[in-house]
Amino acid sequence: MFDLAIIAVIGLAAFFDIEWRRIPNWLIVFGLIAGIGLNGMRGLDGLYDSLIGAGLGIALFFIPFALRWIGAGDAKYLGVIGAFLGPRLLPRVLWYAILVSGAMAVFSLISRRFNVEFLKIAWNDLKHGLLMFLTFGRLESVAIRPWTGVKEHSVPWGVGISFGALIAYYLDPLGRWAGF
Repeated sequence: MFDLAIIAVIGLAAFFDIEWRRIPNWLIVFGLIAGIGLNGMRGLDGLYDSLIGAGLGIALFFIPFALRWIGAGDAKYLGVIGAFLGPRLLPRVLWYAILVSGAMAVFSLISRRFNVEFLKIAWNDLKHGLLMFLTFGRLESVAIRPWTGVKEHSVPWGVGISFGALIAYYLDPLGRWAGF
């Protein structure tokens, strides 16, 4: 039952993130309930691990979300994966998610033949995000560029998190590849 639930959530999240670049809230709620419920049936230790994993997953992506580097669905989705796998596997999931997402980003850059205009936009977004972070979101004098047209050039982090979870849970459960 556990494997069926996690595969269903991972598959649906990756599909929605590829197709529409968002992970729906109903899937997040279902994943949290399933992860916490299935781990809770293993006892109080499983319930506590699931709750801590969900909180840690959201906390790990809070700053990137606050800087608008990732979407809210991605941060919540890492919390869902934490609810399923607990806090011990979450760093490994994040490690593999970063590797997979980085590979997708490199492939995207190569496939667009190193579009210089995209890099200028990304650099401006990084500067703006850091200024917003340093001023606690009160920086109103800088014009905020609308996000239209950028999403097709972004990396679907939900796909990276999905592959990271699959690799960490099924292929490298002992951490031999990752080293931890």
